[in-house]
Amino acid sequence: MIGEAVRRLLAPFPDIEFTATQDAETGYSLALSRRPDVILQDLMMPGVDGMEQIIRIRANPDLADTPLVVLSSHSDAVIKEQCFGAGANDYLVKLPDALELVARIRYHARMGRAQRDRDRAMRALADSQSELVRRNSEIDAANRKLFAMNELLGEESQRFAEVGALGTKLACAQDLNEVMDQALRLARGFTDADAGSIWMVETDGIRLVYTQNDTLESALQPGQRLPLADVVLPRDSTSIAGYVASTGKSLRIDDVQHLDASLPYHFLSQVDAQTGYQTRSMLVAPLRVRDEVLGVLQLINARGRGKVSADVAVFTPGDEAALELFAGMASLAVERANLVRGGIMRLIATAEMRDPTETGAHVQRVAECSVAMYDKWAALHNVDESERFRRRDELRMAAMVHDVGKVAIPDRILKKPGKLDDVEYRHMQTHSVLGGRLFADANNSYDEAMRDVTIHHHDKWDGTGYPGSVNAAMMAQLPVEIDTIPAAKPLRGLEIPLFARIVAVADVYDALTSKRAYKEPWTAEKVTELLRSESGRAFDPELVDIALELEGYFRSVRARFAGSGH
Repeated sequence: MIGEAVRRLLAPFPDIEFTATQDAETGYSLALSRRPDVILQDLMMPGVDGMEQIIRIRANPDLADTPLVVLSSHSDAVIKEQCFGAGANDYLVKLPDALELVARIRYHARMGRAQRDRDRAMRALADSQSELVRRNSEIDAANRKLFAMNELLGEESQRFAEVGALGTKLACAQDLNEVMDQALRLARGFTDADAGSIWMVETDGIRLVYTQNDTLESALQPGQRLPLADVVLPRDSTSIAGYVASTGKSLRIDDVQHLDASLPYHFLSQVDAQTGYQTRSMLVAPLRVRDEVLGVLQLINARGRGKVSADVAVFTPGDEAALELFAGMASLAVERANLVRGGIMRLIATAEMRDPTETGAHVQRVAECSVAMYDKWAALHNVDESERFRRRDELRMAAMVHDVGKVAIPDRILKKPGKLDDVEYRHMQTHSVLGGRLFADANNSYDEAMRDVTIHHHDKWDGTGYPGSVNAAMMAQLPVEIDTIPAAKPLRGLEIPLFARIVAVADVYDALTSKRAYKEPWTAEKVTELLRSESGRAFDPELVDIALELEGYFRSVRARFAGSGH
């Protein structure tokens, strides 16, 4: 019988476990109970039409995505078409050569596992979205409580109402970095602080993750940014931030340079010594959700709101009360943004399981450099601050998933050590469309940004890139598995979405400056030469100029997010 014949073919391959039955109902029950990687099915079975069996399998949600290969003595094209239409993934005229059968089984098993990985990642994202709804409700409740308190706060009521409105504004951000940037910027605004920083709790201490400093930034040349710092401190009283992180208590200090030696915390002057900055007053509050301290919000050097000289200004008790309330709302926003980031990083981890070079460090560097480029571009094009804030939030998330479509590329291509041949290269190009298909039904600006970047980050300024003007309708008509991108009109110049043009430059920059198995990192001179030679060909000339202006900042990004390359 066919089952025994297949068993003999597969016997030399111990990695393939094969179970056979002649009875259709028994086979269906076995598939449900054992959840095989691949189902092999004959069209001719006792008492059952093989086509109906395929339809029945595909109608069951637990088996709908299990690869199904038809074995049949019929070579008629019409029958093959009917089988594929009913849901079969492959069709073999029995009995095939053993090597071919094994190759097909292994291929479909691998693709089935990749599909399940993608499904799990998407379900995790959906769960994160549900959790976000709950977190947003908590933020709304905190705002309502804050506004209720205004009636009891006398002359401070107007100020606290403004802080509540800022908390609502903060809730609009989705990306973790943008939440921290806005939290620090808004807190500095209502306390009139010259500088500030955010520290996040990690297993080995607290890490400095965000800084702002008006005095130091005012000394920069146009287009420059302060370098990212990478500082880790113990979570203890050896520092002011460490003390707040370990105790959960806020601090308001008039002069950190003259602290009483009996106090349980100390000021670390190393950063001042390195930058030439002079820290005086400080206001520090924990970022806490329920009983867990997530991090520390630290404001530096009160400026007095024009009422007193900045040289003698200090933070007031009103500042402290306002910051504590704002820190509560900021903490919820940080926790919510962490959920969003976690969902995205799970997608990246799925891709990394297939392609170990597509790492979390790489995508964070690409995202950080992309946002820096957009900020410079937006300033040159007079984009207002509210629009820049919203678009930065979208761009960072889109940049992080730019290559997520590689999860659908077969291992024989994705992990090939040598150069791809023409057929393999065309197959590799499909990752742009396959990634974009995850966001084809975009119904918000975040999904639209992710769709534009995943699809178009390989389109070139001169029109020689890929995939061109692929749209949602075209993607919806594509089969589940494709080995070449659909024919489409080339995109060139400003036809390519801005975010895709930005990520294209940031992605190539990080690839060139990263160490790979077959090359060392390129020198700055060599990278500059390549980018200039491709300006107006592969890349937007304006964005190349911006990237080269930001090269010093890009180096600090690489140091901050050290790790594997592209």
